[in-house]
Amino acid sequence: MGFKDKLKEQLKSELSEEELSLLPGGFQTLGKVVILKLNPNLLEKKEIIGKACLDMFPKIKSIYINKGKIVGTYREPEKIEFIAGENNPIVEHKEHDVTYRFNITKIMFSKGNINERKFLTTLIQSGEIVVDMFAGIGYFSLPIAKHSSVEKIYSIEVNPESYKFLVENIKINHLEDKIVPINGDCKVEVIKLSESGIRANRVIMGVFPAPKEYITEALSLVNNNGTVFHYEGVAEKDKYIVLFNEFNEIAQKEGYNCELKSHRIVKSYGPNLYHIVLDIFIFKI
Repeated sequence: MGFKDKLKEQLKSELSEEELSLLPGGFQTLGKVVILKLNPNLLEKKEIIGKACLDMFPKIKSIYINKGKIVGTYREPEKIEFIAGENNPIVEHKEHDVTYRFNITKIMFSKGNINERKFLTTLIQSGEIVVDMFAGIGYFSLPIAKHSSVEKIYSIEVNPESYKFLVENIKINHLEDKIVPINGDCKVEVIKLSESGIRANRVIMGVFPAPKEYITEALSLVNNNGTVFHYEGVAEKDKYIVLFNEFNEIAQKEGYNCELKSHRIVKSYGPNLYHIVLDIFIFKI
C-alpha cells in the first residue's frame, strides 16, 4: 500500500471522498521533518492531514507544507508553513555520510540532485584545488571534502543565511582543514582569489538559471594546465549543446579554448526540459 492509500485509510472518517482523492501521492523527508504539497482545496484540512502524517510516521517530529516555489536572488522557498508536531524548522539531513544543517523555511534543498552530489566526488583527483562558486550550505563542497583527496575547496556563498549554515556544516563534519568558506558575491570573490594567486583545477558553477553572466570572472581561475568547469543549466534533452555554445562564445572572446568532455541529465525540470550538467575543459589559447 502506497503513501496516498495509507493516508486515505488514516483519514477516511475525517475527509469526504472528494477530499480523499486530492491527497498527495508523496512527500519529502529532511531529517525528522516531512514536507507536503497540498491541493489548495485541502488547505482548510491541513492540521488534520498533518496530525495523520505524524501518526503514520512515529519517528517524524514535524510536518510542514510547501505552498510556493523557489524565488529570488537567494533561491529561498517562497512559503513553507508549519502544520503539525514540533515547530522547529532547523533540520539535520544526512546524505552520503555528510550532515547538512539548515532552516527549511529559508533555504532550499533539492533531493533530486543526490546522484550528482555523489558523482562529482568521484571525479576529484588527489591534490586538486576546487572553487565552488555557488556553495549554498555546502551541497557539493561537503561531500567532495568528505569523500575525496582534494587539497582545498574555496566555497563562495552570497546569502548570509546559507553562509551561516555553510560555516556550521563545515564544523559539524570536521572539514575545517579542507574548506575555506567565503561570504560574498562570487563575481567579485573569484577575482580576489585569482589576484591572490589561486588557480583552480576545477570550478563548480551549480546554480539555476545557467550563470552565464559569471563566466568571464570565473575564467580568471583557469590554471596553466587547464581547468574543468561544471556548468549547469536547463535545456531540452537533445539540445544541451546550447549551454555549451553560450559558455564557449564568452570563453573564446576572453582568449580561452573549450572542450566539452561530457554531459549528464540530473533530473526532469518541466515538460521536455531537463536539468543538465556539462563538464567543460578550459585552457588558455
